[in-house]
Amino acid sequence: MSSQEKMDFFELGDKTSLICGDAATLEAATTSLREIGFKFHTAETPELAIERMRYTNYDCIIIHENFAGSSLRTNAVLSFLAPLPMAQRRFWFVCLVGPSFKTLDAMQAFAQSVHLVLNPADLPNLTAILKKSLAEFELLYRAYKESLAVMGEK
Repeated sequence: MSSQEKMDFFELGDKTSLICGDAATLEAATTSLREIGFKFHTAETPELAIERMRYTNYDCIIIHENFAGSSLRTNAVLSFLAPLPMAQRRFWFVCLVGPSFKTLDAMQAFAQSVHLVLNPADLPNLTAILKKSLAEFELLYRAYKESLAVMGEK
């Protein structure tokens, strides 16, 4: 599959996502995201992922902890996301996939500054897990986003 075939064209109002992962993560994520109404882009390298995040405000970002041969500590995509202003991060739901995580462990997610951690063994259940987690994320930040809209800031 070429890079062009992996990119959906986004239109205003679309639910958008970025996938940075290995083949298994990519396959599960594309299927699940389509099922829940998201369009997606993929990135083969950390540089491409970061470039896409600079120019596109994604609603959902799925990252494998070992993306592009990195480790959790050396993952350039996570390192890019961590220092971003919270005003920006509150609009991006981030899911981190990796063998060192227990799926839906809130403390592990908090420690990694993401919204959801997922063990690859649970990739077959990704659709249901994303549905639940995205609904909770939206509920959590709804009042914040509405307040910003009232103030004319978003």
